[in-house]
Amino acid sequence: MKKHLLSTILFTLGMLAIASCVKDRTFTKSAPPPINTGNDTLLYYWDFNTDSISAMLPTIGISASAAVSYLGASFDTVQPGTTVNAQGYDTTAHAGDAALRLRNPASGPFIIIMPTTGYKNIVLKFAEDHTTKGATVNMISYTVNGGASWKTDAISAYSTYNLDSVSTYNGFQLFSFDFSSDDSVNNNALFQVRIDFGTGATNTSGNDRFDNITLFGIAK
Repeated sequence: MKKHLLSTILFTLGMLAIASCVKDRTFTKSAPPPINTGNDTLLYYWDFNTDSISAMLPTIGISASAAVSYLGASFDTVQPGTTVNAQGYDTTAHAGDAALRLRNPASGPFIIIMPTTGYKNIVLKFAEDHTTKGATVNMISYTVNGGASWKTDAISAYSTYNLDSVSTYNGFQLFSFDFSSDDSVNNNALFQVRIDFGTGATNTSGNDRFDNITLFGIAK
């Protein structure tokens, strides 16, 4: 699929994510059952190992409303990905492993839609990398009302995070955000996370890359 067509589709998806209730969104990809990992449950997992719009939908998910969207310049998938925070089969590197590439200028946010219906003690993790002209300072916030307002209450100490300087395209770092201190995140069909891009985001080239996004929780 050509880049300009992907951008058009993505912009539409992103605007719906912000302006519409999650319950009104429909996707063609059904949600597999969650995977139990001890006391926690893997609610969502994006591995981005497909070079199509379907990469925006989770590989594993408890809700068909889950998706990611990017309102910056354009996106695609790129090889190689990483095994950082990988789950199951992906913990071993395979041909075709990829990451999501968010291209500059990063004039709009990256949004992850993840209903937490039936679960509490929510923890988000992902691997992130950037090129030499990609954004190196990012801001993270979340919503419990489908994007009507955004806050950082549970993650205020980490709401701005820095990426290491890298000289290669495969310097993925692991980032983790614990939302368990905010009860309004629990059992919430309208939960979303937003990442805005700072230093480097206005460059006309360069990109940030995400891989192996997971959301864990405990059944209520």
